[in-house]
Amino acid sequence: MTQSQCFLLLLADRGKVTLEDFHEHHARLFYRLLKHKNETEIRALRSGYPPVVRVVKSEEEFIEVAKKFNKERNVYAVLRERKPGLKRAARAEDIIGLNIIVIDIDPVKEKETPSTDEELLKAIEVSKLIGQWFRKHGFKKPVTAISGNGVHLYFSVPYVEINDENRFEIQEAIEFFESEIREMFKYELDLHNCRVDNMYDLPRIGKIIGSRSFKGEESLNKPFRMSYFINERIPNREDPILLKAILEKNLKDAHFHTIVKKILSPVWLMQPNPYFGEKIEGDWIVEPKIDGWRLEVIKDKGKALFYGRRLEKCPDWTDKLSNVLPKSSLEDVPEGTILDCELYTSEGRRFIPSLFAKKPNTQPIVYVFDVIYLKGKFIGSLPLKERKRVLEGLNLKEPFRILEFKMLSDVESDLKKAVAKGHEGIVIKEFQSSYVLGRDSPMATAFWRKIKPGRVLWQSEDSR
Repeated sequence: MTQSQCFLLLLADRGKVTLEDFHEHHARLFYRLLKHKNETEIRALRSGYPPVVRVVKSEEEFIEVAKKFNKERNVYAVLRERKPGLKRAARAEDIIGLNIIVIDIDPVKEKETPSTDEELLKAIEVSKLIGQWFRKHGFKKPVTAISGNGVHLYFSVPYVEINDENRFEIQEAIEFFESEIREMFKYELDLHNCRVDNMYDLPRIGKIIGSRSFKGEESLNKPFRMSYFINERIPNREDPILLKAILEKNLKDAHFHTIVKKILSPVWLMQPNPYFGEKIEGDWIVEPKIDGWRLEVIKDKGKALFYGRRLEKCPDWTDKLSNVLPKSSLEDVPEGTILDCELYTSEGRRFIPSLFAKKPNTQPIVYVFDVIYLKGKFIGSLPLKERKRVLEGLNLKEPFRILEFKMLSDVESDLKKAVAKGHEGIVIKEFQSSYVLGRDSPMATAFWRKIKPGRVLWQSEDSR
């Protein structure tokens, strides 16, 4: 084993944990790295339980809350500056400042499983190569931390104020930066079987460094680990040169994909989370849960394209559905539009496969409930309320129908009414929420919640 390999193994082994472990020094470094001016949002997450949100206004309060929840949950913090005084989890429109960008390097493995030592070492090796490239090309080297199962690279930049005029452009620039890292280091990522995860959306949360990581089930060769900084000093590394390169999308003068190119391909559709009966605050709508097949409709360059949601299986349904979903039904829909829909039939769910036959024996129904792109521009950053207004103006024709919705009044009552009409259940949605796209997999969100009959509704103590 080489000296470098011995060092990497030491780093990986250093993170193995006991139930009470909390690296307070590293957590304080993380808080100072964030450099929030007003307050910091902490989210404590555990599979099968509703999230707990706490807002803290000092380093001491940050440490106290993080340490408390570290014993039983994975603890995260919202990375970017959020509006002060919010009494709920931050959304995209609540982010008011940017001063940190994170590249998340994870081994390719089964979801919700800890990494093996070998997998973690490979992620560390890739992070070293990326850090060296930035230093070699005149940028400041990022701060590196073991996230538990992978590696985080933190790039500090001068503070940028975010408002409604530049919100989309800044998020798009960060997304392009991530995309460029994937392209530049594609060989190294493939060689070490690693991937760069999505961290570009503005309200993104990140692991509180110094806390435990205990997703899934641990085993002898897949242990739970601590997160920690590789170097225990966090210098002021604000990099104005990097910020300029990111905002101008010209890192290494490389070509960045354009929006037009992106919309020619399907996107990963957002998914709802189950509802556990926690208290609902703010304005929410309720939609019937159609028991159909999720469908993505793309209108671009004079064509109508149809895709299923399981993009990993390449579900291009265009040829088979063009016979029953005529392009003329979308003739008034602008070019460069992506619609989120549910495919159904006049005879119910079990007749959906018939639509793919040469001679279907049923009539299609397509319930349209969201619009993601319009005229080649991503509009998912608009509140759902505004996207619904956009849908109303698209002049869709049969078999496309806009899915009905109404303001949520009472979950139990609305669920019973939907079931009485023959629906599978309901989906409730926060009326001001954004549409979040995943890069390599669907994004599940707490602002869309699905509810079926028979689910036990309850309130946790944290939500009362």
